[in-house]
Amino acid sequence: MTNDYTFIDFDGVILDSEERMLERKYDLGLRDHKNESEFDAYFEYTNLHPEEWEYIIKEAKSINNSVEILKELESLTKNIAILTKIHTLQEMKVKIEVLRENLKILCPVIFVPPGVKKHQVVIPNNQLLIDDSKKNIKRWIENGGRGLIFDSTIDNDTDEKVKSLEFLIKR
Repeated sequence: MTNDYTFIDFDGVILDSEERMLERKYDLGLRDHKNESEFDAYFEYTNLHPEEWEYIIKEAKSINNSVEILKELESLTKNIAILTKIHTLQEMKVKIEVLRENLKILCPVIFVPPGVKKHQVVIPNNQLLIDDSKKNIKRWIENGGRGLIFDSTIDNDTDEKVKSLEFLIKR
């Protein structure tokens, strides 16, 4: 028996909040999703309009039954934790409200602040990270962890990608 954790990203793995955020950013005329300064401008906007996070996160939908699977993993007492990037304190507050009050998910939630990488907050130490960001997975593996890219659009799981968290139930 091991005490290792499986770390699961929030946006783009559990809920479709990342997709919703990109749509809102685009609607504001910030259309280059590779431009860091546009993201900075958008997050400044969310500081002035905290209700933006309510829309993005509270109305987001579960991706491929991720919420239901997380609840089942909790009932099986699996070592899981949510490892999620935040851009503002309001985003952090809304994520906790949604997880605890709305979804009734009780596993640990670890927040990664702006300018810090996930592998700097949690030492990978051969633990598994499931994330929709290839960059995050690459850094995690380079720092001694194991990683799987979450891609809800693929037909079948591979050694590098999964389309659902369901495989964790059988582990």
